[in-house]
Parts: sequence; C-alpha cells; structure tokens
Amino acid sequence: MKNYPDILKIYNDIQKLNIQGATNVAIATFEGMKLYVEQSKEKDPQLFYNELLEIADKLANARMNEPLARNGVKFVKYFFKQDFPVLPEINSMRREVYELCDKYLDMISGFTEGGSKKNLVEKCAPLLSNFDKIFTHCHSSTVVALIIELSKGDKNFEVVCTETRPRFQGRTTAKNLLNAGVKTTLIADSAGESFIIGRGSVPIDVVFIGCDQITAKGHAINKIGSWGMGMAAHYGGKPLYVITPLLKIDPDSFHHSVQIEVREDGELWPDAPKGLHMYNPAFEIVDSMLITGYVTEFGILKPSDVDKVAQEKYPWLLEK
Repeated sequence: MKNYPDILKIYNDIQKLNIQGATNVAIATFEGMKLYVEQSKEKDPQLFYNELLEIADKLANARMNEPLARNGVKFVKYFFKQDFPVLPEINSMRREVYELCDKYLDMISGFTEGGSKKNLVEKCAPLLSNFDKIFTHCHSSTVVALIIELSKGDKNFEVVCTETRPRFQGRTTAKNLLNAGVKTTLIADSAGESFIIGRGSVPIDVVFIGCDQITAKGHAINKIGSWGMGMAAHYGGKPLYVITPLLKIDPDSFHHSVQIEVREDGELWPDAPKGLHMYNPAFEIVDSMLITGYVTEFGILKPSDVDKVAQEKYPWLLEK
C-alpha cells in the first residue's frame, strides 16, 4: 500500500475516524479499490488480482467492527470468480472490478432505487406507523430516514435523541431531524435510560437504534450505551428495534468471538492528568434477548432469523 499514497491516506483516515459510519467506511474501501485499478502498473493478471485483494482486505479491516465493508469485498471476490473462473487479461479485470464495486455501492449507498436502505424504509415504515414518540441513540442515516418517513402527516410525532459522548454523533441526528421538520429533543446519553422508562419530558413509545455489526447469533453491536438502553426498554416494556441493512451481518461470528474496537484515551480527555488510566470502548453488544426485531430490507426479522435470512438472500456471504 505504501506505493499508493492516495490509498494509504484512505486507510489512515478510516483508522483515525476522519471517515466514520459503516456506509462511509465501505464507500472509502471501494474508492481505494478503484484507485488501485486506475493506478496499478502491474502487467501480470495474477499479481494484479492478488494485490487488489490484499489492498481491499487491508482497507475493509482498518477497523474491526465494519462488516459492511468486509462483506463488500466478499461480494467482489465471489462474483468475480463467477464471471471469470480463469483470470482474463488486465483490461477485462479492470472493467469487471469497477462494475462490481459500483453494483455493491448501489446496494448500500443512500436511498437509490433497489438499494437496501430504500427497501428497508418502504417495507417497514407501514409496519411501525403506530409509534410517534421515538427514542434513538447516536447517529444512523438509516434510522433518520425511517423516522422522517414515519413522521409524515403526524402532528404528534416527536423524537428524543442522545448527544453520544465522547464524539457527540447524536448532534448529527438532531440536526438532520430538525432540517426535516421533526420535533426533536436532545438529551445527554447518560439520561437515556430514565427517558426510556418514562421519567423524562417525552413519553417514549419505542426505541430505535442503528447497528455497526450483526452477529450470526442475532446480537447487535452498536455505540457504547446501547446495552443499557436496551435493558431500560426491556425493563420498561418498550419495544427495541435495530434499524439496519442485513448486509451488516458478520457470518464468521459463529466461529470466533466478537472483538470490540477500543479507541484512543485522548477522545475522553485530551489533557488528562498524568498517571490516569482510561478505557474507551467505541461499541458494545446488545443481546438478542433485548431486541424486539431487526428492521431490514427484507422486513422486520426476529433476531433468531437474521442469519438464516442473510444466507438465503445473500448466499455469497458464505464465500471463504
């Protein structure tokens, strides 16, 4: 990668959180793959292919809780082999990689026709229209899109969102909802559990969270604080829905334990006193027993069904 400074910059930007969010990390991974296709001078098809996959895997694994990018690399590998059991000449490889990258990006980016997020909102919004006092944690563009759709025509609709320390991503949620005309209340993330069980200023009907990673056993990995809010929803008798494309599943999590990204101490306290020990996990596991359902591009699924449906709808995910 050192021979490709533009690709190295993408890798460093992902690691340093200059690029954040599962979709943005996946987009950046494919941007790096395209840059390799454009810039490589390699003439040998096998060496070209090997280096492409090495760079793709490096970018997709720059942060550990990013299966959307890793699954995209699996997508390219699988369908490339389907089309070319034997490696073709370089120019054909370049065209094929470009086309596969664009095809996956169409599946995950924005809310284009046929994309997973558009399908999610269209299929699931009618099933959740009875809720109009929604609590959400951190920031997810998919959660925001679903909330905006649910808010249409409902004068009583209101959202409570969290500021999400230490990086305050919840402020992005608040701004996006306000820009869409949704009545929104911002609270400290540490106040979330009290609001969920009914001790806040807004009577909460339902909790929506996004998801960075789905395990094969139906657990969700999301922003730190999500487990406590899931417990509060369970205790308070409120449904908890995880709003996410199924492409965030990690099919390999059946066979290995899930690791959680731990970020730099300086996020918590840049000028901390000398000798202070700090620990800054970015995410945590929300147990499947706390989750009412996964709101996906294939409808609302039980946690116990996510792996089965993913294997049925995206069989290439099992490609090793």
